[in-house]
Amino acid sequence: MSGNEMREDDRLLDMFPPHTYEQWRQDVDKQLKGAPFEKVLVKKTYEDIDIRPMYYQADVENLPHMGALPGFAPFVRGTKALGHLVQPWLIAQEIPYGDPAEFNRAARADLERGQTALNVPLDKATLSGLDPDAAKPGEVGLGGLSLATLDDVAKAFEGIDLERTPILLQAGPSGLAVVVLIASHMRKQGNSTDKLRGWVMVDPLGTLSLDGTLPNTLEDFYREMAQLTGWARDNAPRLRTIAIHGHPCRNGGGSAVQELAFTVATGVEYLREMLARGIALDDIAQRIGFSFSASSDFFMEIAKLRAARLVWERVIEAFGGNDDSKRMFIHSRTLSWNKTATDPYVNMLRVTTEAFAAICGGCDSLHVAPFDEPVGLPTEFTRRVARNVHIILKDECHFDKVVDPAGGCWYVESITDTVAGKAWQLFQEIEKRGGMFKALQEGFPQKQLAETAARRAKGIATRKDAFVGTNKYPNLQEKPPETIQ
Repeated sequence: MSGNEMREDDRLLDMFPPHTYEQWRQDVDKQLKGAPFEKVLVKKTYEDIDIRPMYYQADVENLPHMGALPGFAPFVRGTKALGHLVQPWLIAQEIPYGDPAEFNRAARADLERGQTALNVPLDKATLSGLDPDAAKPGEVGLGGLSLATLDDVAKAFEGIDLERTPILLQAGPSGLAVVVLIASHMRKQGNSTDKLRGWVMVDPLGTLSLDGTLPNTLEDFYREMAQLTGWARDNAPRLRTIAIHGHPCRNGGGSAVQELAFTVATGVEYLREMLARGIALDDIAQRIGFSFSASSDFFMEIAKLRAARLVWERVIEAFGGNDDSKRMFIHSRTLSWNKTATDPYVNMLRVTTEAFAAICGGCDSLHVAPFDEPVGLPTEFTRRVARNVHIILKDECHFDKVVDPAGGCWYVESITDTVAGKAWQLFQEIEKRGGMFKALQEGFPQKQLAETAARRAKGIATRKDAFVGTNKYPNLQEKPPETIQ
């Protein structure tokens, strides 16, 4: 740069001197003409966090996690040093069809068109441990794939290489029987379960939270969880076997802080139960994954995932786990409760924002719900639209080329710390009550969620919270899309 250019830059800087917060605040107060700053420009979130209109470097100078690098404790900036650069998030779209042959057609088609992992919801009968002929009418195929026999498994996974394709199996309270079928299928084909990778998403407390009941005793499900975890350690070392779902909380109207606190409390309960059954801490922790909902509050969702890794690192540190055990695995799913059956095409925009937030927050795998999810099973077209949200964010927006996109943002770093602190306080309150199961028994999480859900309902009813196409700008001549029932 020449001397003349430097002098020109100096003159430009002189023309635009920096302003202090106090000067900015004085000008804002003049514009408000007596209206209270806190009520007009400070937003109160459902996490009871005040969001200010501007943030400064001073807001993050004393935060304990600042200065940490991606891939290093406390893992706020991600569990991998290169983020998604080497291993992009898994495109793990749910395939919710009940018939094994129909499931197989959709799975093979989607894997050929960009999907990188199988995400398999199971039907009501399979989750209840019932054969189709013993299930109640309507339970077979309800909510997902029916897997009762080895023939069902062969039909569902025909032409799919389970040694190469990660699988997320939404197994409910116990995945033991289904894993036996899948392992038998692989061995019959001459394949090894050593190469089976993915996640058997066993979550008995999540099922209890969602349904209010379990098909068997919790003690029996913990015993099966320990058996499955021990089997995976010895026979499928790249397979996770324990899941903690935040979806019952978020779809019940809960906040990001509540979701984080309740899931961490559930994770601690599972750690203790598995330790009591003779599984080593690191074998347990490295087979646990968390499944979080991604809402439309963009920056809050980024902060939540970053805070989740921070809090879980602190938990595993307290238990004495190694560094690999402290690396939280995060699956994200776009939120369900805020999707609308009226003007469902608007859901495309909602899931795009939510997917963007989940990826920026550092999720490891992601499901983007098809826009017609509230009205029926997805069609080939709606599956394609949802899948392409991933592909556009990766191949056109290049979010697989950026490590921790939100890192260093004063606003995000500040609310990350606040969310982590509030979640830790609520988690400690659950611990004082004896853990997550006892808290559920006495109704503590339910009461917390009900209070937040009531505030949300009021916000929607008064249009403080806008749902375009539903409570704002509705299309009164709308025709519903064709669906699969």
